[in-house]
Amino acid sequence: MLSVLLAGIILIAWVLHNKQTTDANWKQSLVAQNASTQQRLAKDSAHMPSIAIKGQEQEIQINKYYISHNIDPNKHTTWTFGITAENLSALLIAFIVVIAGDIVASEFASGTIKMLLTQTMTRSQILLSKYVAILLYALFMTISMFILSLIVGGIFFGFSGMDAPNIYLNANGTISQMSAGTNLMMIYGFLFIQIIMTATIAFMISTIFRSSALAITISILAYFVGSTLVHALSSYSWVKYILFANTNLQQYVQNGPMIKGMTLGFSISMLVAYFVVMIVLSWSIFAKRDVAYT
Repeated sequence: MLSVLLAGIILIAWVLHNKQTTDANWKQSLVAQNASTQQRLAKDSAHMPSIAIKGQEQEIQINKYYISHNIDPNKHTTWTFGITAENLSALLIAFIVVIAGDIVASEFASGTIKMLLTQTMTRSQILLSKYVAILLYALFMTISMFILSLIVGGIFFGFSGMDAPNIYLNANGTISQMSAGTNLMMIYGFLFIQIIMTATIAFMISTIFRSSALAITISILAYFVGSTLVHALSSYSWVKYILFANTNLQQYVQNGPMIKGMTLGFSISMLVAYFVVMIVLSWSIFAKRDVAYT
């Protein structure tokens, strides 16, 4: 899994390095991109979700800022590359979900659960040990991806640039900037929260239904479809109670919340509530489940 991540990071670095050395007319490219986006908004805005319109308007604002302040968005350092390489997080989450979805279900499938339950450890200790193993694996993979992206980025773009400006729209809709190093560490902190929640979903399904395939499939689909569903239903106020409207806490720093009226405190409360429900369901069903020892 680490090899696949490394290969993906190297591929992204190679593509960006080639683009950086060939796209000297970046200002003209941004002007053309803004013109194309404005034409699309003028033509299709009546049929587009409000959140999609907002995203494209923000993109136009940022591009104008790049042009007026002579900031080349294609110029990368190891830290700005790390921000781009974080787009591989979907692959990272898929790998972690595979482990989380299999760690309990495989014990039932292979029959080794009988051996585990005859030991002196309680069922709660067994389940806790497996969940802690998932968290440690998730932490190891996340840190590994972070370090690999910095190493590969340093090889292709140099190891300087931690203080390079990262331009974004803050929660109030105004253009702000923070250092690339600070932004990268913030992104990975918020990413790990998403990883924990998605892995917990897979762990819960694995424990309840004893099916690795079901746990992995549902969890990965939920991760990819969840945010799309939230975007599609963003006009309804009740959509803020869906888990995947709250997993990306970065929305309260950059671009603002997806659903009007949502706050950081609300999202944290929802995440805690979902987390507790999933853990309680996993533990209660695992603790009461009958296992034939014949």
